[in-house]
Amino acid sequence: MSDKKDPNAKKRVYISDDKKKELEGFEDVFDLIDKVGVQVKTKKKEVQIEDYEIYDFLEKEVTRLEKLDQFFTVQMPLEKKYHQTRGLIQKESTELHLIKDELIDKVSTPGSRLGLFLNDLIKRSY
Repeated sequence: MSDKKDPNAKKRVYISDDKKKELEGFEDVFDLIDKVGVQVKTKKKEVQIEDYEIYDFLEKEVTRLEKLDQFFTVQMPLEKKYHQTRGLIQKESTELHLIKDELIDKVSTPGSRLGLFLNDLIKRSY
């Protein structure tokens, strides 16, 4: 057997239904392109999959753009008008320092349960 292609075999060109409608009346031109002619066949399933992928992408893009619109039209102006970020960070930082100081006081007292537990834990690791 030879690996050469059959010169009399028809060449297949896949086009969509829309393109097929546009090319109506030009079937004779296809014969001029190739001596043996061109077989026109549509791939409906692949076109449907591609259409679904495009539709899915557009749906996700619309959702993303709506969220961006919500962010820039509602949340950003509220943030500019009522900026509380610095105050909240300062308040949480102060509370964190108080909790750390309280924890250090409880651990540093002699005979505290937490101090004994940590001491026992350290001794076991050696």
